[in-house]
Amino acid sequence: MPFLRSRRRFTAYAAVATLALTAVTACGSNGSGSGSGDEGSGPVKIKLGVIPIIDIAPVQLGIKKGFFAKQGLQVTTQNSQGGAAIVPAVVSGDFQFGYSNLVSLLIAKSKGVPVRMVSVGARASDNELQDGSGQLLTDDPKIKTVADLAGKKIAVNTLRGINEVAVRSTLKAHGVSDDGLKLVEVPIPDMPAALHSGQVDAAMLSEPFISVAKDQGAHPLPVSYASMGPKIPFAAWFASESYAAKHPKVVKEFTAALQESLRYGEAHPDEARAALDTYLTLDKGVSAHVTLPGWDPTTTRDQIEPLAKLAVDTGLIDNLDPLDKLMKG
Repeated sequence: MPFLRSRRRFTAYAAVATLALTAVTACGSNGSGSGSGDEGSGPVKIKLGVIPIIDIAPVQLGIKKGFFAKQGLQVTTQNSQGGAAIVPAVVSGDFQFGYSNLVSLLIAKSKGVPVRMVSVGARASDNELQDGSGQLLTDDPKIKTVADLAGKKIAVNTLRGINEVAVRSTLKAHGVSDDGLKLVEVPIPDMPAALHSGQVDAAMLSEPFISVAKDQGAHPLPVSYASMGPKIPFAAWFASESYAAKHPKVVKEFTAALQESLRYGEAHPDEARAALDTYLTLDKGVSAHVTLPGWDPTTTRDQIEPLAKLAVDTGLIDNLDPLDKLMKG
């Protein structure tokens, strides 16, 4: 099948992306790099550490539309293997800004990694059964409710990450014990096959693999990013603390261009889907059916706090201190 041919190529990207959104390690030291450009002497050159997934479509659109150039920024993007690569690269100054899910950033902050959030990057949907960034599916017709997941084997891309928070917190919200739950690491691109073969009972997927699994007979359960809270922010753009302190003007300009891009992407979903084909190798027509995340960049601490509390309840961080530090730098 055409999609399966290109899927091999996309799988490579998605595998990288999966790691990126879940793994954060402590890292480098100073983050004083300001890009190749010098503020006040023409366009400031900045490099973004990105993950080749659906979430960054607005940034690619924003670059194309000139939103960053309007702010005096010359932007390049560099795909990375994940947060484990992006966070240290941002802290060391190789990247001026980076992208990661918020749980991974909270864990990093709890370990003293000097990063600061500059903007929300993506949000969940408001539909527990339809969330393109994080949706639990099962191929077992006997699993019809969340209660049926008790004691089952569930695939997540990485343990101790946002997907584990989504699964454990949603089971708890439904009064289902997770004592016998078996979470196993499976790369998201391999999850449809794992479901179909019975290797796992359910899996936490993201697009376009949600569509692949559904085509093979899988059905969704109300376990998703949206089940942690409708339209809850789950990912963010960040800079190192030292870069933000030394280059507040660039941070302000980047944030303005980024947020214009996010709003444009949300207001023009067809263009956002089409943008996927500019940085992913997909068969014709695939991008048109992908479920997009929310990109409203306006947020407050109160909107993110529920996710941070779930991370505390799941045992990934001890308290809410990392949230305050992440937002204030």
